[in-house]
Amino acid sequence: ISIKKYNMEKLKVAFLDFWPEIIDENIFLPILKKHFDVQIDLHNPDVVIHSIFNRMQETPKYKCKKILFIGENYRSYSYQSDYSISFDSHTNTNYRLPLWQFYLILRPQLRDVLFGQRINHKSFDRFCSFTVSNPSNFIRNGFFEQLNEYKKVNSYGRYKTNDLGLQQASQGRYWRDAKYEFFLKYKHKFAITYEHSSYPLYCTEKLMDGFLAGSLPIYWGDPKIAEDWNEKAFVNVMKLGSGTLDFVKKLDNDPVLFNSLYNEPVFTEEQKNRHINNIDSFEDWLINVIKK
Repeated sequence: ISIKKYNMEKLKVAFLDFWPEIIDENIFLPILKKHFDVQIDLHNPDVVIHSIFNRMQETPKYKCKKILFIGENYRSYSYQSDYSISFDSHTNTNYRLPLWQFYLILRPQLRDVLFGQRINHKSFDRFCSFTVSNPSNFIRNGFFEQLNEYKKVNSYGRYKTNDLGLQQASQGRYWRDAKYEFFLKYKHKFAITYEHSSYPLYCTEKLMDGFLAGSLPIYWGDPKIAEDWNEKAFVNVMKLGSGTLDFVKKLDNDPVLFNSLYNEPVFTEEQKNRHINNIDSFEDWLINVIKK
C-alpha cells in the first residue's frame, strides 16, 4: 500500500465554504484518495472544492482550478468556478448530482434499500412525520397545520416541534444515521417531504428519506419530479394541488387505495438504471476534470 501511495501523483486540495457537517459528509476525499496522494493545503492548493456557505469569503482569492458543489436551490452559473456539481442538467462543465444521490455515494448501503425492494411496514405506530427547521415555506407550513388538525403529525425538527424524540436520539451522533434508525423504529404511515422551494429538477434528500423510513411520502417541490421518481409510489402535491389534503385523508381510510401506492417500486426500471449509471459515473467525471 505504501509503494502504491509513493507512486501516486500528489494532489493538494482545499475544501472551502461547506456546511458544518461536511466533516461527516465529505464524499470527495475518499474518491480522491483512490487516485492521488492527497494533501490538504489551504495555502497553495492545486484544486479547490467548495460550496457557497460562509458567503464564499475565502474561495475567490484562489487562482487554481475550482469545483463548485451546490445541493440547494441556487444556480451554478452565478459563481465563477471552472466546474460545478449541482441538481441542474448535465453540461460540459456541470455534473448533475442531486443531493439525494450525493447521500447515496456517502452511504452506499442505502442504495440497495432505495433501488431494491421498497421498505414496507406491515403496520404503523404513528400517523405522519414532519422534520423541518427552515420556517420560510408557507405552503409547507400550511399543509402541516391542516393535516395536524386531522390527526397528530409528529414534528421533529426545530420548527413547530411537538416531539423531541429525534433531537434526543441524534445528540452526539451523526444526524442522518440517527435519523434513519429513528424513523425505522417509529413507523410513520405518511411523511411530509416538501422542499423549502420549488424549481425544475431541484430535489434534495427529503423524498428519499420518506421512502427510506418506510413511509408514504407526501411530496412538493420539483415540478418535474415524475421524470426521476415513480409518481405512482408517492403523493404528488405538484399535481394534486389543493386536493392533496382530501386525498391523504382518503388514503388513510382506504387500505386498498393506500396499498396501491405503498406497494409501488420507488423507481421505474428506466429511472433506476439511469440513476445507478449516473452515481457510478461520478468518480470518473471528478477525476477527469481534476486531471485536465
